[in-house]
Amino acid sequence: MNIVNNTMYDKDLILRYNKFYARSYMIKNFIVITVISLGFATYMAIEEQWSYAALLLGILLVYYVLTLGMQKLTTAKMLKRSPLVDNPMLQTYVFKEEEFVVTNVKSSNVLYTTVQSVKRAPDFFMIQTSDRKTYIVDFKGFDNPEDKIELANFFNTKFNAKIKL
Repeated sequence: MNIVNNTMYDKDLILRYNKFYARSYMIKNFIVITVISLGFATYMAIEEQWSYAALLLGILLVYYVLTLGMQKLTTAKMLKRSPLVDNPMLQTYVFKEEEFVVTNVKSSNVLYTTVQSVKRAPDFFMIQTSDRKTYIVDFKGFDNPEDKIELANFFNTKFNAKIKL
């Protein structure tokens, strides 16, 4: 296997990554808190303690708005600090059987044994390694659309992932 991908690390990629991260955070955390809060609010309503039920739902709404606000502020802060906004960088990935090679200013090899997880966002793969590095592989960076499918199948086989395209 020798799949090549050229990912442009720029403002657009940062925004798409943060949008994916924010949505996944909201799904994981907000749904659990919402279910628990609705359970307590329902109990309060059954006990006819309407003010407490309304207060609990109000707190839930405030939590949601604050979480969205913090995500927006974090994204704005990241864009302000990132050198990629003004100086986009092309990163080339070459995926092989036992490792992938990452090339930008310098080149490095990443063994698949160090990969902790591979996730699929709507328009990129996100590879996280044990040394806490994250590699974003943009779907637009494949020369051949079949390469994206082949790489997803490889990830499914190699990491027992359930990536669907």
